[in-house]
Amino acid sequence: MAETTKQQEDRPIRFTLTHYRKAGIAHEAFMKWIVDVHLPKAIPILRKHGITGYALFDTPATFNDPFREKMAFLHPTWQVADYDCIIEYTLPSAQTIENVMTDPEWIEAVQDQEDWVDTSKALLSVGYHTQYLSEGKVINLPQ
Repeated sequence: MAETTKQQEDRPIRFTLTHYRKAGIAHEAFMKWIVDVHLPKAIPILRKHGITGYALFDTPATFNDPFREKMAFLHPTWQVADYDCIIEYTLPSAQTIENVMTDPEWIEAVQDQEDWVDTSKALLSVGYHTQYLSEGKVINLPQ
């Protein structure tokens, strides 16, 4: 990996993963599987590896379709993403991603994901997370 500065090392690392559901599966059923089936198996393993945050950003068509129509008018060159969700992890280090993905318990916990997730479309990103507005208050900006 590229070199990091001390300031970067002190910032939380965010790993995001976009997911599309498999064809033929309703969005609601997909999200229910993530929350009711996948998460109870996943969270103990995430905690074992020191992951301190997990958030699920649900993007249902009921929001995206009308939003897409508005954006076609407001910003015609912008595209509205069509994935079903973004999973956001807060990690102690980038190495944590590999540690989790190679953990035999994780491999077992995600063994049914191919039944639900179109993994060929997954989009991943990793970087530093810095919040600048929190509960209406400006933070982390030079004064």
